[in-house]
Amino acid sequence: MPLLDVLRHDTRNQHEALHSHPLLKGLSDDSLTMDGFSRILLAFEAYYRHGEAAFASAPAPQTANAPVLSWLADDFREHDLTSWAHRITFRHPPLDTLSKRVGYLYTKQGSTLGGHVISRHLERHLGLKPHTGQWFFAGYGQENGVRWREFTLWLGANEVRLDVEEAVWGACQAFENIAHFCDRMAELDLAPMKVDHAT
Repeated sequence: MPLLDVLRHDTRNQHEALHSHPLLKGLSDDSLTMDGFSRILLAFEAYYRHGEAAFASAPAPQTANAPVLSWLADDFREHDLTSWAHRITFRHPPLDTLSKRVGYLYTKQGSTLGGHVISRHLERHLGLKPHTGQWFFAGYGQENGVRWREFTLWLGANEVRLDVEEAVWGACQAFENIAHFCDRMAELDLAPMKVDHAT
């Protein structure tokens, strides 16, 4: 079975659990408020602060690599948010092999596809236009599919030198870590957040 199919199959439970997470469910229904959207951004930024640091500890695969922290920085400026990553004590498991980093990258690049759908929802429901009022979920914009294909082609061409179990571990760990930061978001007592956009 191709590694891409293995990754999809073996991470299905963790992936689907995120879709039903209380913090994230508003990304697919009409319950989302601007405050809720801001909290989601805070959770993802904190997660990626830790994840990207672990990912950058060794050479990255030479393929599409979404600049998530740059996109989140644009969102933070637009919505007047301040990172709370420093308030979380978290030791990210080391991504100390190429295969583990590929697993992490699979979740990050794959999220741009779901993010494209979410971006349209944010525009309809909150009036946040891609690359004007929201960046992280908009991702590469019209290039999301192209960049995903770039990654999957690289994966197919290089899977013979990758360890399947380590790649699956990296991907599952990423999904579980996202859930962890979403859980912590619900526990933190945050100061009221400035929101200038009409709901």
